[in-house]
Amino acid sequence: MADERVVYLHEIRCPSCGDSHAGYVQILPEGLGGAVCDKCGAVITVPLPKDFVVQLPPKDFTYPTHPHVHVTHYPGLYMQPKHAPKLDFADLVRIAYAPTKAFTNLYLTTNLQRALAIVVVFSFLSAIVSILVTADMGEVLGYSTGDALTMAHEGFVGWAVSLLAFLVLSVAAAAIAKGFFGGRGERSATITLIGYTYPAYALLSIVLLFIFTTGFQDLDLTDVQGWSDAELDQAIAAGVVLILVAFVGLAWLLWMVSKAISVANDVSSGEGVLTAILSGIVAGVVYVLAGMVLRLPMGLFL
Repeated sequence: MADERVVYLHEIRCPSCGDSHAGYVQILPEGLGGAVCDKCGAVITVPLPKDFVVQLPPKDFTYPTHPHVHVTHYPGLYMQPKHAPKLDFADLVRIAYAPTKAFTNLYLTTNLQRALAIVVVFSFLSAIVSILVTADMGEVLGYSTGDALTMAHEGFVGWAVSLLAFLVLSVAAAAIAKGFFGGRGERSATITLIGYTYPAYALLSIVLLFIFTTGFQDLDLTDVQGWSDAELDQAIAAGVVLILVAFVGLAWLLWMVSKAISVANDVSSGEGVLTAILSGIVAGVVYVLAGMVLRLPMGLFL
């Protein structure tokens, strides 16, 4: 078993990033010592000298044999100098089908301001589409177009709350990745990379709205009891398609968001998925407590 004591060495070289420094290593079996690289987080194993002196570890020593310490999943990424920030539309599209490559590129080529600009623009677009569809479907939903337009203020509140939920999701993801999985906990990078997934969220919202408006067209949702068999079949078919598309779309979003969390915090893909789910629950609670009640079509997609 590994010893809880340490040995001081004048040179500890990381095989992952090449960094060399003096410091402490934990005593491991078979005459080896272990440490964690301060720069890239990789576990270092080195042979101990024959005349080593056993010492008590300093308070800030990180044991490589303890849980939540792992070899970096993206070697060399976090040591590279970042490029001049730009809005890379190629990587914005690549996120949909190759998120790992896209996010590793974006980690070095974008910044928080550009990501937040993308979030604001696409969240506003989603809100506008929701309001217009709500107004257009006034007869189906049981109120007039004028009544729908008066809900613009509520739509603005929902838009603001959705931005708050996004920030809560990102900050919670960084904290969870660090606290539960030993990740980097880099808030700015987490917000930035998750922000680049927001266009996909807006696209899914618009697609679901289109399915809803098309599937329930000419149906009176205020008089379900009066539907004919044909109208009932139409509603069932539309509901099934809506649920299937929502399920596939949410799985797609989870995949992208988890990759963003993984790259930003240097955790595994599985840990990124768990972090995305847990932080999504936190953001959902905040969204609900902020006063927005989910309802079709507006509240569901803002």
